[in-house]
Amino acid sequence: MSNVGVVPELRITLSATRGSLVLLRHVLRGFRDAYDVHPATMDDIVLAVSEAAANVVIHAYGGRRGTMTLVASVGDGVLHTLVRDHGCGLRPPADTPVLGHGLALMDHVASSLQILGSPAGTDVLMSFRLSAEHEAASLRDFDAAS
Repeated sequence: MSNVGVVPELRITLSATRGSLVLLRHVLRGFRDAYDVHPATMDDIVLAVSEAAANVVIHAYGGRRGTMTLVASVGDGVLHTLVRDHGCGLRPPADTPVLGHGLALMDHVASSLQILGSPAGTDVLMSFRLSAEHEAASLRDFDAAS
């Protein structure tokens, strides 16, 4: 079955908890079968989107309850994703003096990465070429980007 010309949109809002990350990854993997995405490429996509969602869980709400929304759609062989929160943005937790390597990882894996912050929350927009096969990243790649 060909999905040429079919552009379904995924939209899911979950509580911003660690437990929701498992469901988010599972739902996102549905694009692998729907668009015949190479498994390694899908693994990279799931890793990057999971990192954006984990940032919501860790940083966005400062211990308060909140939500995260994933919107994803495919057009012209590119998966476009948006991870949105309504929190306070990216700040290191009190017990962690610096941010990790997550942003560098997302930038390395995605074809494009844009982070938009406002008083209303943060949007992380990423695009991924579905035909791309990404090289495995090493930790050195992320140290260089920091």
